[in-house]
Amino acid sequence: MELNEIRKDITKIDTEIIELLKQRFTLCQQVGEIKRANNLPILDEKREQEILAGIELMTPKFAEEIKAVFKEIMQQAKNIE
Repeated sequence: MELNEIRKDITKIDTEIIELLKQRFTLCQQVGEIKRANNLPILDEKREQEILAGIELMTPKFAEEIKAVFKEIMQQAKNIE
């Protein structure tokens, strides 16, 4: 595979990631509304640990890198909530 082909594939994946993040953050807004309406805390450490543990099971090869990305995603989600 040539460099330009690989870069085109990366751009396609980046676009998909952006679309998925938009969907995720929209759902996070809804979660925040529910939490506020029910006086629930924004931080759910158990849920975060479940997500991070799931990453290790799904992809041991890049688990640490993906967990670092997800930690940032979860932080931004809390900001949105």
